[in-house]
Amino acid sequence: MCFSSSASFVVAAVLLPLGVASVRYCQAQQRSDLLPLALTPVFFSVQQALEGLVWLGLEPGGAAWLVHPAALGYLFFAYAFWLAWLPWCGLRLGVHAPPPLRRWVLRSLLVLGLLAGAGLWLPLLIDGSLFQPAVVQGSLDYHTTLLADRWINLGFGSTVYGLIIAMPLMISASVRLRLFGGCLLVAFLISHLAYGYAFTSVWCFFSAVLSASLPWILSDPQPLVIPARSRWDLQVPSRFASGPPGQT
Repeated sequence: MCFSSSASFVVAAVLLPLGVASVRYCQAQQRSDLLPLALTPVFFSVQQALEGLVWLGLEPGGAAWLVHPAALGYLFFAYAFWLAWLPWCGLRLGVHAPPPLRRWVLRSLLVLGLLAGAGLWLPLLIDGSLFQPAVVQGSLDYHTTLLADRWINLGFGSTVYGLIIAMPLMISASVRLRLFGGCLLVAFLISHLAYGYAFTSVWCFFSAVLSASLPWILSDPQPLVIPARSRWDLQVPSRFASGPPGQT
């Protein structure tokens, strides 16, 4: 998170029991399709705890050996995990009655997220010199050098990153889940425009805070699965709806 280790650990401490409660709720409702979404606050809790360790390592007289392993773990979530996890959550939400077009979109986002995540994070795993965390204007800047920097404009790349994460939520049937996705996009814009020097840390912090709303989203009386007839379905022509000609 940005600002301090205390803030990171507070957010982590709040999100962990919320995530556990969400998982228990899904188990009680026998909704295994909701479990990935319910686990999301738990993973945000782990990510924020890792950034708290980065802060502690960067403090004067702190345990400097903590910085790189904790930062590498934090960047795994920021650069790889969320790019695949949220499309996967979307796919699980549609497991019972998958609208074909929506499922194709989510599968495409999942594949793109896996490839992008591997391209962003694996070089950092191989070469630790590609990231150098430092405190800049009261926030953490990870000073990452990415292979894609040579070919992809930062604005375009970050926009694709934001869409891969938010779109699976934005095309949900649940108004609450679409609102969550919209808030993530707003947080993305604020972080990009106001905290560009520490975008990764700030947006992940805002996203973690927003994930505290997931227990409320999971209890939504509206379905979290898109109904069979929706604008995300591939429509079957009506003349075939009753079967081949000559059949009743």
